[in-house]
Order: sequence, then structure tokens, then C-alpha cells
Amino acid sequence: MRRAVLDGPGEMRIETCAEPEAGPGEALVDVMRCGICGSDIHSYLGRHPLVIYPVTPGHEFSGVVAGVGEGVDEGMVGTRVCVEPSLTCGRCPQCISGRYNICEDLKVMGFQAPGAFCDRVAVPAEKLHVLPAEVPFEAGALAEPLAVGVHALERSGAGAGGTILIIGTGVIGLMVLTAAVSEGIDVVAIEADEARAQVARSLGAIEVFSPKDKGLARMARKVQIHSVFECVGGAETADMAVRLAPRGSTIVIVGVFPGPVPVPLDLVQDGELDLTGTLMYTAADFERALVILGRGRVDAGGLVTHTFPLEDLAQGYDLLVEPRALTLKAMIEVGGEA
Repeated sequence: MRRAVLDGPGEMRIETCAEPEAGPGEALVDVMRCGICGSDIHSYLGRHPLVIYPVTPGHEFSGVVAGVGEGVDEGMVGTRVCVEPSLTCGRCPQCISGRYNICEDLKVMGFQAPGAFCDRVAVPAEKLHVLPAEVPFEAGALAEPLAVGVHALERSGAGAGGTILIIGTGVIGLMVLTAAVSEGIDVVAIEADEARAQVARSLGAIEVFSPKDKGLARMARKVQIHSVFECVGGAETADMAVRLAPRGSTIVIVGVFPGPVPVPLDLVQDGELDLTGTLMYTAADFERALVILGRGRVDAGGLVTHTFPLEDLAQGYDLLVEPRALTLKAMIEVGGEA
């Protein structure tokens, strides 16, 4: 079979190898679609502190169950699925409490374990999520980033009738937006790129401001924002999140930062701001994401701006390293529509 291998920063190749076998409790998945994530780009550029080279990348994927190992229901064969790519120990306090997304021995497919930029991959059967009949493979591969948005929204405590502020409307920012709108929450966003701002409006943002607009702090107070979501992972936007957060509100750090950044903690203290982290998701978040996808609230065609075959994976990476025009999700077409 074919699989991609990232040997080191900027060193991507496609090789032919033997097909994996399903061990006890595992299922084999024929990969149909797999998205390229911002974290994949960090690994490609050598900026991801936790990736273990060499590795087959890819963790946002959908496919068809092709076989099962001992202890797994054979009736799953032929089922259309997406996969939760987090591999956990099941023994640490976080796993026992149900917060296995912050497992002490967390491994993620595509970073510390084999990922899905390949024809077939073995995964724990407990990580399979059945795709609703009305959700095609392309949309199914978006369940993973949408689950990130669902979990981030849950961490904020925002609820129906409230208003949130999202800084940065790349794919993850748009997923937070989609999760919020599906819950009856109003969304205001800040985005420098007008094309992305238009996408945010089309997905339900009631207003999108440029970071250059004057009076942003006044706006944040005026609309009674409950939570601010930093979805960029930059020093400037982290500072902006703290300065725009109304007193008594919550800041959720969704963006992935390459290293330490300065934060005005005097404002955090003075405004009694809650500074909250969010990491990945749990099964409940994945299932909620699939409900949202099943209701047709995500236009995969509008979010997937580029599609490449597996052989051209490096082109997809290069596109996201230096995006031209509107670039959101780059999707890799591994298999056909089964």
C-alpha cells in the first residue's frame, strides 16, 4: 500500500509498504479523505515540539472499516466512519475522570503514532465514530476539527442567547463559530483577511471586524461578550484577547503557540478574567460534531478550498505554508467514494 512518511522538517515522501494487520481490539480503516491541519504544518516546518520523526502524518480522516481484530464486532466491516485520533493510557487520573484528552501519556496519530496519509491504517475500534448516512467522506473528515470547536465552546461555559468573540477565522476559528451558532450563540469575530471574514459571515457571524478597526474595546463592552476565543496562536492576538475581554469574562486559548508569549497578567488579575486552555476533545465532542454535520450546518465545499491526491501531499503542505488567495482546508483524496 501507499503511505506518506515525514522523515524530518520539509522531508516528505510517499513509499510502498506492507498493509497493517488488526491486533486485538483494533479495526482496519481504508482511508478515503484526510485533511491537512495547522499542526501538520508545524511538524512539516520543524516547529511542533512533540512530533516524533519519522512519522506518517494525518489525523483528520474518514474511511471505511475493512477488517477487524479479535474482540471487535465483525459487523463493523463496511461501515463508513471517522476516527478519533487520540491514543490514551486509560489509567492516569485524567483518563479515569473522563478527561482523557489530557492523558498523561497522550499520543496522537500523525505525531507520535502512525497517521492516516496512507491507504489503510489500524486504529483502536473504540475510537471509531459512525458517519451519518447523509454525511459524505469529505465532510466526515471535518468531524475532527469541528470536535475541537465543540470542546472549546464547552470549556468557555457560553450558552444559548449569549455572545462570544472569536479572534482569527481560519479553519479552527470557523469551527468554533459553527459550534456556537448551532447552540444559538451569537458570534462576533476579528479577522484581518477579508476573504476569510466573508466566510465567517456566511457561516453566521453577526459582525466581523478588522484588527485595524478603532473602538474594538468599546465594541466588546457594548455587546456583552461572555467569552473570547484566541484561535491564532500569536503573541499579538494573545495580547488582544486579554485587552478586549470584558471584566469577568473568560478567555479560551484555542490557538497553538510555538513557544512562550508575554501576557498582561495585570489585566487578568484586575478584571477577574478566567484564562482557560482547551486541548482536542472527547468522544462526546466528536458525537456532537457528527450531529452538527448531519444537520447540514457545515458546508464542506465552502471550507475545503483545495483537494490533492495522496501523491501530491507535499504540494498541499507547500500551499498551506505559503497560502495564495483564499486558502482554508486542504483535503487529501486517498480513496474513492465507497
